[in-house]
Amino acid sequence: MNKENNFNLIDFGSYKIRFSTYDKDLKRNFSESEFVKLDDNYDSHFSTINKIVKIAEKKISNHINDIILFLDTSKIFTINLSITKNFDKVSNIKKIYNSLVLEIKQLINSYYSNYYITNIVANKFIIDDKVYYELSKDLIIKKNLKIDFYILCFPKELIEQIKKKFIENNLNVKSIFCSSFIKTYNYLKKIDNKKIIFLDIGLERTTLIYFNQKKLRIIQSIPIGSFNISKDISKIFNISLSDAERLKKLFNETATEFSYSSTNQQNFISVKDILKQNISISTLKEVILYRLQEIISLIFNKSNFENGKLNLSEADLYMIGEGSKLLNNNSFYLNNEYKFKSINFYPENDVEICFSGLDYYLNNMLVQTSDNKKKGIFERFFDYFGK
Repeated sequence: MNKENNFNLIDFGSYKIRFSTYDKDLKRNFSESEFVKLDDNYDSHFSTINKIVKIAEKKISNHINDIILFLDTSKIFTINLSITKNFDKVSNIKKIYNSLVLEIKQLINSYYSNYYITNIVANKFIIDDKVYYELSKDLIIKKNLKIDFYILCFPKELIEQIKKKFIENNLNVKSIFCSSFIKTYNYLKKIDNKKIIFLDIGLERTTLIYFNQKKLRIIQSIPIGSFNISKDISKIFNISLSDAERLKKLFNETATEFSYSSTNQQNFISVKDILKQNISISTLKEVILYRLQEIISLIFNKSNFENGKLNLSEADLYMIGEGSKLLNNNSFYLNNEYKFKSINFYPENDVEICFSGLDYYLNNMLVQTSDNKKKGIFERFFDYFGK
């Protein structure tokens, strides 16, 4: 827990900042979200963050210093790693696990020094030849242990750049996680199916997250997102990128947000406060749908679904992210070329996204550090190497 006895969470999106703060009893005391401009130096991001933090500090009557941060990048790098250990005496999995996490961090730092670990996911435990899929403190090891890990990494250069900006703004980043993973990991609790695929469409990247039996199997990303849709709209209708982006955002809302022309032609929409011309709804939908179909095809072609053994007809596809909101209230009919069991829009919200980060932090980070707080560094050293 941080110095202020609060949990302060920021979802650092490409064009949206989400902020929430929870007290030690996990009561949400403040939450705010705001769109930002995309720039290489993140100036707009931190101008917005500073503004939100000042408002939050007045609201909760406390200083905000430590931040739990989650973000995404199209340059996500994943590693599958199995670690096997043999034991001469009976051991408790909980005491061993933290040492294994430390070992993984050392390995990644040695062999993938250009990457920063955001999430270490344990997918399977084999203890004395018996398979487990959940980490339980009661599990006892008599002879041998094997754990299959799925490790998510971001480019270290990106992380260092963002961390430096937070320091310059008097904020300390204490933990960093992959946003698309932690939120979908939380969404799984509300979905009852063995095979789930989430497609998270952001501004400049799209991330695919595949879970089988509630376990992460694949996470892939491509540098194409909803901003590419804006570029298409701009080019085809010969309007500026800013007008195309505003038109797309308007189209995210319900159909009642549109003002039809006086001729009552249902295939035209007049957005006089944005444009000085009519835009064909049918053509606009075609532009959006074409790019969405391309995004889906590209990300699925890149992903290796269990060496081609996965039957996608058994999987439910859920669209999430700001870019997917185009599919929420409008009539789009995606070409189901992969024969998904179903195609759905998951109605996530900003508060839920931030809470997903808190839930993940509490269940994974605090548990991992609890044993370490009870022992000094030399005690932990001899515990580990004495096994």
